[in-house]
Amino acid sequence: MPSQDLLAQRHSARSFSNRPVTRDTLTAIITQAQLAPSWENTQPWKVYIATGEATTRLRQSHFQRHNQGQKSWTEVMPPKKSEWAAFPQENLDAWRSNMLGFFGSDAGQFADVQKDLFNAPALVYLTMPQKSSAYSAYDLGAFGYGILLAAQEHGVSGVPAYELVRYPEEIHQEFDIPADQAIFMGIALGYPSDSKVNALRTKRRPVTDILTLKH
Repeated sequence: MPSQDLLAQRHSARSFSNRPVTRDTLTAIITQAQLAPSWENTQPWKVYIATGEATTRLRQSHFQRHNQGQKSWTEVMPPKKSEWAAFPQENLDAWRSNMLGFFGSDAGQFADVQKDLFNAPALVYLTMPQKSSAYSAYDLGAFGYGILLAAQEHGVSGVPAYELVRYPEEIHQEFDIPADQAIFMGIALGYPSDSKVNALRTKRRPVTDILTLKH
């Protein structure tokens, strides 16, 4: 069971060194993440991981599409900006304000690392069946968090990011993903570089803002 220290240590690194993550380490991370809870044990997730030359091709493709201003889309669309409920919108606005205050005139660094898919040596893509309920989305989220915690336990950092799946066609070029599977989320894994980007930290709302206890 993850300790509180492990939960507190984990944060989203967004710039990685060139040090590769071994196949054995990646396999161990995914094996541990499979312990995530799943509604009636449906385990809706499938995992596709790019390393080595595959990550190089994906980064080159992504950088080119980004610079050309290609319109992004995902196979599981997030809400439009106007569709966020008030509470998460407040948190989103606070995050953006914090990010801009942290980077100041260096804000371009944040965009640059995304264009390069964070220079991650391992790119993890999570899929689930096209015909899935919200319960499957919950399960896949739990599995994804399991990947991040297991990675932390192995000394590997990670970041789940929309950026990784914004051009699904480049992912399909690398992997033979069945048509009945939707690319749901991507996670970049690796060892952090010494970039300023990795010093960015986010804050959580006070627990009193979200918790109701009744007895």
